[in-house]
Amino acid sequence: MAGIVFGCIVPHPPLMVPDIGRGNEREIIATIRAMERLAKELASHQPETAVIISPHGASHYNAMGVVTATSSTGNLSNWGAREPDYHFENDLELVAALQEEAKASHIPLRSIGEKGYDLDWGVLVPMHYLIEGIGGIPLVPLTFCWLPLATHFAFGQALGRAAKRAGRRVAIIASGDLSHRLTPGAPAGYDPMGKLFDEKLTSAIASYDTEAILNLDEGLIEHAGECGLRSIVILLGALDGLSVKPEVLSYEGPFGVGYLVAALKVEEG
Repeated sequence: MAGIVFGCIVPHPPLMVPDIGRGNEREIIATIRAMERLAKELASHQPETAVIISPHGASHYNAMGVVTATSSTGNLSNWGAREPDYHFENDLELVAALQEEAKASHIPLRSIGEKGYDLDWGVLVPMHYLIEGIGGIPLVPLTFCWLPLATHFAFGQALGRAAKRAGRRVAIIASGDLSHRLTPGAPAGYDPMGKLFDEKLTSAIASYDTEAILNLDEGLIEHAGECGLRSIVILLGALDGLSVKPEVLSYEGPFGVGYLVAALKVEEG
């Protein structure tokens, strides 16, 4: 079946990589175990192309971003990791189909890399665990913008149509952390609304309640200090109209930041 065959939500704390965490990663062992399980789930759906949406890549304020170069590379050396470079070929046929679908839907979409692209930690940290699940298939990096959530959902729908148009079995990886304000001393400061945001979002993912996510209170979102909501909304748009079985694999926030790992499995046939 061509089209979206699998979706997932992943966090991206650099310390999740043992060479960076150097023991501190044991504090989020539930997240790590969930990522290891997710890699197996991803592989079982046999995608031909993977798409990853990162909050920390190159981006435009009022347009979605897509890499149009033939490949992308990156490493985590800035975080102290001694891992080798990651290298991914791009799927230019899927990119072209996405550009056409976005244009037809009047959704702004601009290149974020025409001659090459340096992958950020929002991609590379999850890939430390998911690389075995995607093997050597192409990877299409995307970034979101600050247009309304409804536009992000529509962009996801365009992505779903593009996957069918390109004749690809596509897996989508929505990279993003939830609230950065869960505890006193959290990276973005403490806000009691952070916990409420995470609870509402995690519950809505578990019940696959797309409307609840699209209608989250704007004030709540602002107080949460999150970086993953728009990635998730694009994913939900891409899955729109499909039969999806959601599963929350883990959620924890010991460092004051919410880490959610979830699989959104498309039921084929």
